[in-house]
Amino acid sequence: MKRVVTGLLASVLSASFLAASPTAARAAPLYAPHAQSAASPLKVQPVDYRPWQRRGFYRDRDSAYYNGHRGYREYRRGYRRHGDFWFPLAAFAAGAIIAGAIANDAPPPYAGGNTHVRWCYDRYRSYRAYDNTFQPYNGPRRQCYSPYR
Repeated sequence: MKRVVTGLLASVLSASFLAASPTAARAAPLYAPHAQSAASPLKVQPVDYRPWQRRGFYRDRDSAYYNGHRGYREYRRGYRRHGDFWFPLAAFAAGAIIAGAIANDAPPPYAGGNTHVRWCYDRYRSYRAYDNTFQPYNGPRRQCYSPYR
């Protein structure tokens, strides 16, 4: 059952990646410059440029800010979003669930077999576990009867 769930989750995840890759490529707008006619005069657009408000990291006396952000929660220049704390937690939880499903796929193999097989191996040097027999010094192979069976 776990193998089926793991395969289903892997196929859904790969399908979402395949569906997202062409969509992301089409999301960018195509830029096609318009050719200007030679008869029209060149139009100049004023640019609001304030050299004292450049982007970057600044220190002002005992405080510092980056891109205009000075610690206000409401929207303003350089506003940083708050309340997105759950993204790392959700990513960690999803990774833990997927890794747990993959890691717990099969039970761990037993190294020594059951106690009956161990007892027979210890008692008879010629014991074979697949048919539960041993070869005595005289005669044909015999069944191994242990106190555990």
